[in-house]
Amino acid sequence: MDEKQVENAKVVEASETVQQEETIERPYKLRNLKDSDLFPMLNILKKIGIKDFKSAFIQVADGEKTIKDIGALVAVDLADILIGNLPKVEEEIYSLWSDISGIPAEEIKEMEFGTLPLMIADTFSKARNTSFFKVLTKLL
Repeated sequence: MDEKQVENAKVVEASETVQQEETIERPYKLRNLKDSDLFPMLNILKKIGIKDFKSAFIQVADGEKTIKDIGALVAVDLADILIGNLPKVEEEIYSLWSDISGIPAEEIKEMEFGTLPLMIADTFSKARNTSFFKVLTKLL
């Protein structure tokens, strides 16, 4: 191995070590979703403006836009709608994830930055909640 290959191998090894060390600690445990979570979740989705999402998908390809361009425009529109409406559901979100985690809403508000989004992502990514979301999407 020449000197450059050895250096590249060291960089890869260091990168793998950093990735292993970056395990995110979760100061919470989430329960499975249950039927009583349906109505608070639907209320949050309504206030977020899910009906406004359809306008983001009505992007007309004009021959100059690629699928990638249209996807980017839709993503920006969806983000704008979501970010614009999140303050309307702040208390409902804290309340729902307080119920799901068993942690008082006031404590969740004081947790390290990024904990609530991680809780939300974990809720939506759990395989055991898959059937709940399949049913939820049928209602929308």
